Amino acid sequence: NALAVTEIANRLLKLKHARFGSVDRESNYLVHSTVETSGTVLLLADTEPITRELNQKTRQSTRFAVIVLHPEHKPAARAHFQTPLIFSVQEAKGLEYDNIILYNFTSADEERFGAITRGVNVEDVRAEELRYARAREKDDKSLEMYKFHINALYVAVTRAVENLYLIEANPGQRLFEVLGLKRWEE
Repeated sequence: NALAVTEIANRLLKLKHARFGSVDRESNYLVHSTVETSGTVLLLADTEPITRELNQKTRQSTRFAVIVLHPEHKPAARAHFQTPLIFSVQEAKGLEYDNIILYNFTSADEERFGAITRGVNVEDVRAEELRYARAREKDDKSLEMYKFHINALYVAVTRAVENLYLIEANPGQRLFEVLGLKRWEE
């Protein structure tokens, strides 16, 4: 993955560790990009002009794919994107495309993604390395409830080889603040 995509993937891992803890060093580690491509990660508002422009630029390309959280969200994506390359996150596992569009991926379940960021500081996600420790509250079983969501977002992000476009109905979610993503206005 490009450097920008790898950075967001690592921030997601740090978010997961800050929120839920981990003592397993063997299967939990940060990833490092092996390419010199910088790549791009853009957070965009789900507006008609943006989706229309992206559709016009991507509909004939095999280098762009659209990923949604659940299969039932695919019709909404098809209403905006005229590509056969629209996948749920489960279908996208193992696939890679130069460019990935995440369409309302977190807005589709904003409450759960908001709960994942609860109690996590921006500084926790900016740390250089993962901190290995047990969850703050041992009886907190919320990891199981939210595990699908944080892991699904990680899988979706890492499908992008070079560029990642997050198109969200609510680009002001705290998740994006924690991840250091600002809405792209240009």
